[in-house]
Amino acid sequence: MQKFNLTLLILLLLFIPLYPKFPLLTIGGSYVSIRLDDLVVALVFAVFLIRAAKNKFRDFTHPISKAILLYLFIGLVTSFSGIFVVKSASVGQGLLHTFRRFEYFSLFYCGLTFLKTKTDLKFIMSTIILTGFLVSLYGLGQAFFAFPVISTTNSEFSKGIALTLGPGARINSTFAGHYDLAAYSIFPLLLIIAILPFAKPKWPLLIIGLAIYWTLLLSASRITFASFVVTSGLLVILIRKKYWLVPLGIILIAGVLISPQLKGRYLELITNHLKISSLSVVHAQDFLESDKNVSITPDALKEPAQPEDRSFNIRLQAEWPRAIRAFQKNPLLGTGFSSVGLAVDNDLLRSLAETGLFGTAAFLLIFIRFFKTSLPFIFRYPHSNPSLNSALIISFSLGLIGLGINALFIDVFTASKIALTTWCLMGIAERAKATLG
Repeated sequence: MQKFNLTLLILLLLFIPLYPKFPLLTIGGSYVSIRLDDLVVALVFAVFLIRAAKNKFRDFTHPISKAILLYLFIGLVTSFSGIFVVKSASVGQGLLHTFRRFEYFSLFYCGLTFLKTKTDLKFIMSTIILTGFLVSLYGLGQAFFAFPVISTTNSEFSKGIALTLGPGARINSTFAGHYDLAAYSIFPLLLIIAILPFAKPKWPLLIIGLAIYWTLLLSASRITFASFVVTSGLLVILIRKKYWLVPLGIILIAGVLISPQLKGRYLELITNHLKISSLSVVHAQDFLESDKNVSITPDALKEPAQPEDRSFNIRLQAEWPRAIRAFQKNPLLGTGFSSVGLAVDNDLLRSLAETGLFGTAAFLLIFIRFFKTSLPFIFRYPHSNPSLNSALIISFSLGLIGLGINALFIDVFTASKIALTTWCLMGIAERAKATLG
């Protein structure tokens, strides 16, 4: 039975990141679709429920489980309020997005229950690294061999249309977008760094790590690269390999320099937002002469007067203000799941807008409880013999910090592949603390 449970866990860690987002059943009034991975998650969770019933649902008494159940309960209340009281969400969309949260968190319980032994943990960690490598190979295939891309960035793409990338385009691999791919890459990269001190031989891990790092560069996500710089540096210090900071720094700097997309986006950020530009002087004569020109380009087709960072400006001028207005309507409970649209590009603002202060506090409680029990493993690591379970706990903990940095500019915790993987790994890490520590 345990081998069967381990097989299911490995299936989740392989299938969710690797299976492209092909739609299986479309949902009316939305371009969100039910996919094969949703059915796989439902099947595995059903197995968990059968086991949980035999064990009298003991896993639901775990401290993190209680925080998750509290968050989901508040989510149900906010959805009811948003649909029937505030009327800020439709019945279909509100229920769909509420159900998605239940689906995401279901894998925490699978990870917590299905892992039993250190041998199992070794298979799990190998699966995480192998999956990251396969994701990177497919992403590199998109960049250099025209492998197809399945995206959900708009209503047409979400129908499962297979596309190819143009020259210089940012890769998605098997994910819905390049941001999701970049955020996922942090997990296997940090895990590889954490187990390098006691891995023999080291060269296979180094090759796999470089492939995943190359994929991260080609995704050209500025915030994710910055989060990897922070978390990888912290990890190297925490595992007492400070002399690794020099080669790590060289690799990070070289990565930016050899990646035209990433370097260009950082230069764009510096030029458009961090550089103090002088005000231009406009003379009346300029207007007089422009009035004489009958072939003036329409405003909509003109280049902006000053260079602009389109993605950042959309956040600043549209998405974030919309979320703040939603929060102000109902600060305690928010306006319900789905009430602020598909994208806010800031998970904290999304949480405040959709679930208010109560829901956001419950959501943060999940992480507080996880890090409370992680800190002893993190600070004990340099003073004990490195082991697989300590490597997993410290790398995943820093991976969560990386996701937190990402969440300031990306909706990472509502991206299905990221959310499902994250909560599954959290369950695995918690079991590693409880039974393998």
